[in-house]
Amino acid sequence: MEYSESIIKGRVIDELTCSDCGSEHHQVKGVIKYAFFFIESIPFYPVKKSTIIQCQQCWVQTDTATLPKQRVKELSKNLFPAWRLVSKFLGSLLTLMFLGYLVQGEVKQQQLSDQFIAQPAVNDFYHVDFRYLSSELRPNEKYRIGKVIDITGDVATVVYSRLFYRMQHGADESIRVGHVTHFSFFSRKEYHYNFAELQQMRSQGAIYQVERPIKNELRGKPVVTTKKRFISSTYFPGARQNNSGLAFLEASYIDNHIELAFEKFNLSAERGYKLGQVNLAELYITGKHGEQDLNQALFWLQEAALQDHQPAIDKYLIVCQQVAQCSKSDFIKVLSEQGVNFHIDK
Repeated sequence: MEYSESIIKGRVIDELTCSDCGSEHHQVKGVIKYAFFFIESIPFYPVKKSTIIQCQQCWVQTDTATLPKQRVKELSKNLFPAWRLVSKFLGSLLTLMFLGYLVQGEVKQQQLSDQFIAQPAVNDFYHVDFRYLSSELRPNEKYRIGKVIDITGDVATVVYSRLFYRMQHGADESIRVGHVTHFSFFSRKEYHYNFAELQQMRSQGAIYQVERPIKNELRGKPVVTTKKRFISSTYFPGARQNNSGLAFLEASYIDNHIELAFEKFNLSAERGYKLGQVNLAELYITGKHGEQDLNQALFWLQEAALQDHQPAIDKYLIVCQQVAQCSKSDFIKVLSEQGVNFHIDK
């Protein structure tokens, strides 16, 4: 904190006689001492105000006690109107406005985080305090970035950054500079959370912030690598129908676009195309096309899994937990008998 003075030039009075030079003309001045940080022209608050009466001939200061108190009060009132004193709080006002802006932004971010955690979406980014989730961490291993890579029914699949951060700012920087787009940034280990578990992690403080990219960008930086749609000169039965289904799925301007996508995915799945089978299963899981049918979803996921499609295997195991008649061991047995190459996270 530093201090400076602001001098206000007032009126000239002829009510006094200078004891040094005999002049009767005196200049009235006001001095406001104020505190500031770094920038002298932005005062934070006034410290002291004083009235000075100075001879215009020899510049000797005269004691204000030689004037009646009422007269001194009148001169002071003219020198220090309310607006002049308020202006000396400019730095404090600007600081309060800036803090208010930060608080408002933080409140809005927390409200958005609550909305996003209630309705997770693929490519959501979770800022996670991993100390709530693990007790086997080194002193500087505190924070990680999580990313939703898949949603099956009410279960979100999340992968975490390989890096741990000592401070929250480190995670923010990784997003700001685009580290999250590197192929090896996230660990391959997948964690499956149902929506209730995510809500609990949010309420206990493990997930302290959620961000959702807009047009694959966060803070002006690309954070999601756009996947190219599979196009090949080689003919794959069902591939064209699957691509058509994906196009209809995104065509929200068409009233019945979900139903049209379902028809295309159904054609693709019946022709044995594994990606079409998974997309068809997704619609059966969500029920967006009409009615939810987890048994049909399991059927088509198994068809895709038998073609060595690991995402279909992962989804099958997630949906299987929601169907009473489904047996995980039976599914694994079928995959083994058919010679499918697969792995299951423990």
